[in-house]
Amino acid sequence: MKKLLALILVGLFIFSTLNAQNKDGRNSNFIDKRKNSVYLAHDFFFTLSINYERLFTVNEKIRLGLRGGLGNDYGNRSCAVIGGGVFVFGKSKHFFEFGIAYHQPFLYFDQGPDNPGVAIMAGYRYLSKKGFLFKVYPEFIPELFHDEDSWGSMPFIGFSMGYSFNTI
Repeated sequence: MKKLLALILVGLFIFSTLNAQNKDGRNSNFIDKRKNSVYLAHDFFFTLSINYERLFTVNEKIRLGLRGGLGNDYGNRSCAVIGGGVFVFGKSKHFFEFGIAYHQPFLYFDQGPDNPGVAIMAGYRYLSKKGFLFKVYPEFIPELFHDEDSWGSMPFIGFSMGYSFNTI
């Protein structure tokens, strides 16, 4: 699994580098310059999480985003590592996105180990030319890892706000 993840990341890095060399700069969209984002998210898994996301350009209208971060699980029961991927579609300030997120608890405050979680999400992304980022998305949490007494497959609304910035 680690080899597959490393291979995917290396492939994305090479693809985005080669794709960047094909751009002439005159026709590039401003989102292509704002590939890095840092944002606070409030969604089902966490009351609050801080995330970093990197966008890779697939073509003029499609981007692939990879997310990582740390969050506080609902009810302050545990801290968890977050990972995920998202496809972003659009060309101006307004975008549609869909993807999947995963969280793995690692630090428990009042209870024992919690199950990992997976969420499927689709929603709206606004990105201003100055870098303001806002996202709102319904999430669906499949009952893959849930017990009988858990929240189950109930849909939730998540939102995020942050800043998107140029590549260093």
